[in-house]
Amino acid sequence: MREGLKIDTDAKRIIKKVLDFLSRTINLACEITGFPDEIERNSPACDVSAIVGNREVAVEHTSIDSYPSQRKDDNRFRKVLGPLENELAGKLPAPGHYQLGVNINVIPTGINWDNVRLRIREWCQKVAPTLEIGDPFTAPRHFVRETPEGVPFEVTLGRWPRRDGQFKVVRFFPEDLERQRTEAIYQALASRGPKVAKYRDRGFRTILILESDDIALANDSDIGQAFVNTINKCGSTPLPDEVYLVQSEVEPYDFYCLKFGDTLFPDAAILKEPYAI
Repeated sequence: MREGLKIDTDAKRIIKKVLDFLSRTINLACEITGFPDEIERNSPACDVSAIVGNREVAVEHTSIDSYPSQRKDDNRFRKVLGPLENELAGKLPAPGHYQLGVNINVIPTGINWDNVRLRIREWCQKVAPTLEIGDPFTAPRHFVRETPEGVPFEVTLGRWPRRDGQFKVVRFFPEDLERQRTEAIYQALASRGPKVAKYRDRGFRTILILESDDIALANDSDIGQAFVNTINKCGSTPLPDEVYLVQSEVEPYDFYCLKFGDTLFPDAAILKEPYAI
């Protein structure tokens, strides 16, 4: 890395790991030469410039969701419903444990979230005594699905055996999750792909890094297939020469090549030729 440059953000650390992975794979040296987006303020610039082998490289990083607006939804879910796990633990009739579920992307902005949580808590305390413990013989008397008064979305409360006193909040994920995953990747490609692809006109090899840290809903196979589906939607959208997936849920990170030149996942193979000029 050039003197004076610092890897001081998570995005830079991910980019360095991918460049190190590329360097090891093709057995050529790699040097980070700059952070263009910290210098070029008047127009969109890539995150990192580097030299791999004998080739200048422009690299862009972005995180991807498993469905559109997932990170915003995560934040709202934690803030609005997360506290209920402590507030209602041990407060509902025993035995058994309770699970409160909502659909994704149902919590709106522009409302009093504390009041919504209060209304849901009061509703849970009202309906919990009416529920039987779930098993094949009590269904569907073990759950209730309603839109409580003062709450702008539907909620479901279920009662289950064991783990007495525990209260958990969960989200129900849609049957069309793979379609939504494809849409989320399309949004990432449409916004970041052209940004880095423009460097090709200046002789750079261009790389886009997609980072996923969703261990519950994402894996390389699902993301890879969604990426291929997305490419078919991109039409004339400029795309980078290479696209890599980084799964950063746990270390050591896993790296996958989704696109190398015109070859796509699962057949994309990293080649030395573009860098040995």
